[in-house]
Amino acid sequence: MNTSAASLRTDRQEKARFTTAEFLRMGESGAFDDMKVELVEGELVRMNPPQFAHASRQAKIAIRLSRLFAESRIVGEAGVDLGNDTVLGCDVAVLRSSVEENRLLLAADFLLVVEVAETSVARDTTMKRFAYARGGIPHYWVVDGNRSVVHVYANPLEGDYTRFHSVGFGETLDVPSTDGAITID
Repeated sequence: MNTSAASLRTDRQEKARFTTAEFLRMGESGAFDDMKVELVEGELVRMNPPQFAHASRQAKIAIRLSRLFAESRIVGEAGVDLGNDTVLGCDVAVLRSSVEENRLLLAADFLLVVEVAETSVARDTTMKRFAYARGGIPHYWVVDGNRSVVHVYANPLEGDYTRFHSVGFGETLDVPSTDGAITID
């Protein structure tokens, strides 16, 4: 065996991989109390704490969506269970219907997931987009604060969305499953 093959095998053996169940147990035990963490294909990924622009935009979006849906269907900072080894956190979401029990939300619970991207545009428009599409979440928005646009994705099929367009900040944005629209700035 050559040296590079042996070192590659050793690198794979040293990485700890977790299931969703293990991730949830770690969270319940307080392992992540001082940090925001996602589980991506079995690996823990630490997230940066949101800054003011992110938090402000996130709150405004939730408030505007609550004018079109029952409050019980709007959630913020929700965990999304996307399978045995992936749990992502979304910034704002609209549920298909109210969820009464305290549990991790499944992809099937969501009508719309919104990510507010001040520093995470590349991650949100690639890895998260594909993960949400694989999960079958019908509508996904990435609010791109750097470009002042909302990337709107719809119709998931075979691990990606088949419809995509962008809407500039201040322009009307049609909200799925309603006759209404909101603006994002």
